[in-house]
Amino acid sequence: MSSQEKPITMNQAIDQVAAQLDGPTPMDEFIRRVLELWPSKAKNPAASIRQRLRYGDAPLVTLPDRKTVIPVALALKGVRFRIPLSRQEARRGFLLIYPNFDIFLNQHLRPEAARLFDKQGHPLPTQVIQVRQGHLESLGPYKVPAFRLTDWFHKRRVRRGDSILVTVEDWQQGHFRLEHEPARKRRQHQEEIARKNREMADLFFDILEAAYYEEIFTQQAVPTVYALMSDPRGYPGDHWIQVVEQDPRMRWTGGAITYSDRFSPLERMLFGQTPVPQEVNCPPELARKVYRFKAALRYRPGLWRRIEIQGEQTLADFDAILRQAFEHDTLDHLGGFWKRARRGKSKRFRKVDLGTVDPFGEGEGADLPIGGLGLQPGDQLEYVYDFGDWIEHLLTLEEIADPEPGADYPQIVGRNRPRYRYCETCKAEGRKTVATWICLECSNAEQREVLICEDCLLANHETHYAGSILY
Repeated sequence: MSSQEKPITMNQAIDQVAAQLDGPTPMDEFIRRVLELWPSKAKNPAASIRQRLRYGDAPLVTLPDRKTVIPVALALKGVRFRIPLSRQEARRGFLLIYPNFDIFLNQHLRPEAARLFDKQGHPLPTQVIQVRQGHLESLGPYKVPAFRLTDWFHKRRVRRGDSILVTVEDWQQGHFRLEHEPARKRRQHQEEIARKNREMADLFFDILEAAYYEEIFTQQAVPTVYALMSDPRGYPGDHWIQVVEQDPRMRWTGGAITYSDRFSPLERMLFGQTPVPQEVNCPPELARKVYRFKAALRYRPGLWRRIEIQGEQTLADFDAILRQAFEHDTLDHLGGFWKRARRGKSKRFRKVDLGTVDPFGEGEGADLPIGGLGLQPGDQLEYVYDFGDWIEHLLTLEEIADPEPGADYPQIVGRNRPRYRYCETCKAEGRKTVATWICLECSNAEQREVLICEDCLLANHETHYAGSILY
């Protein structure tokens, strides 16, 4: 390399090696070949390569074992997928490029470079047009690109409800073969389509469950699913977006697939998304059952309470007894509940938002019955009191039992053995009095904890800001 030449970048090396692969390749072998082109002095250059592959902007598929890579062009070659035609598409004779061809059309190609062919392999006259769609809340009407196929649609007598079956002939070059399928023919394959949809949905969900984060990027996930399907080049099921959106476990966010009950803070702020618990009814046989929880502070697990609550009682009832048990303010601050759900066979959990409860027993989670959460002994909930201070509690279900005669639920039935601390003012006077307050102003001024009892608080610290001590 001359002094005028720029050294090759990591991304260039990845793309060059990917273009040379002709089949599944061990990850270690791929990384070795990249490093031959891109010598790096980094402490762990392999991690940088793996990170780019993880985020799906390289032309490679990483299989779930994370030990094998396959070129996207090879994984998608010959794959068949279905485009269900909308009224607008059928009437005006075009195919929306997005989302219909999303992932299948190489993101580095301009739509104008794509080539469409009929079932016999004859080129189809195609023009990329801009189609006006609905309104975005802040931007008004918008346009999206589409392939205009008016003559072909007219000759085939395409109708709304029909499908276009697409075969990926060459992902790298953007070549696709199109077949028209009337709606009546699709109805003859309902069972096969349903079976293909179930297989695809389960593969997506398995990949999501195994992912490090609680979402998977479609640029990586879609080719991976097709690489794992039993017959991706046979008769196709529904479009992958439709499969995901019809599965109650997942949802498509535009560039990623995540859990149906997971909403980011940005989605909540911009779109007003709130958790919608799927299990809201308490089975009659669980209504009178007693759920015994051990509730502990997340970062002080030695401070706990044992609480019993019946299945027909709600998160509002649970919030009220938790405030009482941990001496939280009963007239201020929100409380919030999450269910900890195990992700696949791993030891990792995700948090399913069950909603908030305000001090007056209202909120999107307030009316959710305990018996409708699908809990089993060993399962856990998380409870947060005061979204400012964010005081976390871990609620572990220990037992589901029959109610005790005459018991009034919910109730506190146990607590940790208190480890008392004593008032320093009384101690200096030779008395041993349990401290129930910490003077925050004095503690801050003296850079130590100033612990006092109720009487000393009123006598010496009445105008100071103080916090109660929980044992």
